Amino acid sequence: MNNFTRLLSTAALLTCATAASAQTLYDNFENTRLVSYPIVEGTLVQNAANPGSNPVNTSPTCASYARAAAAQYAVLVVKPNNARMDNVTAYTTGGAKRISVKFRSPAAGVTVGVVLQNSRLNTANYPTGKFGTEYTAVTTVANAWEVLTFTPSPAGAGNFDASVTVTDIDQMLFQVAPNSNNSATYYLDDIMGPELLAVAPPTNLAVRQLYDNYDGTRVIKYIAPKSSGGLKLDTLNNSVSAGNTSARVARYTRSTNQYDVLVMQPRGAALADVTNFKSTAATALHMTLKVFSVAPGVLYQITLQDSTVAGASNYPAGRNSEYTATTTVTNGWENLSFNFLGAPSTTANTSVNEIVLLVAPNTTTRRKIYLDDFYGPSLVGFVPTATRTISTDFAAFAPAYPNPTSGLTQLPFSLQKQSVVSLAVFDNLGRRVAQLINGEPRAAGQFTAELNAAKLAPGLYTCRLTVDGVSLTRPLSVE
Repeated sequence: MNNFTRLLSTAALLTCATAASAQTLYDNFENTRLVSYPIVEGTLVQNAANPGSNPVNTSPTCASYARAAAAQYAVLVVKPNNARMDNVTAYTTGGAKRISVKFRSPAAGVTVGVVLQNSRLNTANYPTGKFGTEYTAVTTVANAWEVLTFTPSPAGAGNFDASVTVTDIDQMLFQVAPNSNNSATYYLDDIMGPELLAVAPPTNLAVRQLYDNYDGTRVIKYIAPKSSGGLKLDTLNNSVSAGNTSARVARYTRSTNQYDVLVMQPRGAALADVTNFKSTAATALHMTLKVFSVAPGVLYQITLQDSTVAGASNYPAGRNSEYTATTTVTNGWENLSFNFLGAPSTTANTSVNEIVLLVAPNTTTRRKIYLDDFYGPSLVGFVPTATRTISTDFAAFAPAYPNPTSGLTQLPFSLQKQSVVSLAVFDNLGRRVAQLINGEPRAAGQFTAELNAAKLAPGLYTCRLTVDGVSLTRPLSVE
């Protein structure tokens, strides 16, 4: 993003002297929160105290933005939640409708730019996805609130994407002090933008999915050549308790590397669009991981990245997003919820194919840790279901083995009484791909059905055992 709008000419940056405003309040950082901030080059705090109330802004809460000094063209992306902008023609003429924001700067004369974009196109090099009008304003006071009203001007030839029309825009970005290495802190409130049109959430966005419970569900694989420490899967739970009643967990021995990594990749399908996780908004989804914590204050970090770009020595290339959580207990299990930290690069949200876990990054202490029940962004084709039933008073459906598989797979089940049984396998579109038992009476006892997974395409499947009309399900991953 460093060169995203280097075309902004400071000679053309003018403030609007007339009182003109947009039609929609996007965010007042209190009770109106219509947007999220998927890319922040710097640090954004969305519940900052007003540093100095004046007649322009008496609100007790605002946002603070500490600009990233290393980013010459640092950006703060504002994306409407499940919405796009209506026709923005009225905002390109300098007429009555203007984009505006309440702004507090440590100095007068600071340029602020606004760019409108199509986020689906904005995955390649500048200026792909950029609308052909630029919007600019300049601060006039220091350490006091003022309303910045943005003046539109046509972008120069070659500095915008002609395919982006007035009805294609679904996000805007702010650039504070572009073409500088400024690291000052600024304050924003009452962001006003073009009218919004609600759209259905994209069906390709990732939801939460169980990656591994070390008891039969595993939709990820562990990349030993890339990982620093030693991993033992499906080991006995070192401390069965209310915090984690699972019989089996994973044990990972952290190496003495300063940035020790445990590298994972999805099985059978790619990760879906991770947009829902890249946000600090209340509606954001969170990755979670149960860990046995030996002490409070141990930092865990997850990085989502594109393995075709990210290398051991080229950070931040290929790193889509980073998330952190910190332990709070001593010698006990806890469920860590990872919060979005930032987006180190502009890697597309649809290009993530690798998950990296860092334990106590920037330390060199060797330590043994236990992990369980890892949830992250879902794989393409995953269909969320209600909590799966795996047993009743009269029947139980054991995990498939081996799982993942590419050949013969055993599906064990048991009956406590004579029952009518069906057993079928369904893909993630709900289509039946195999019928192993079809309404057959079975006596009480232990049974195992056999599936030849070599006939199935790689991906995620659901095995459904129906006993006297009650369905029990187990997941299956085919490589």
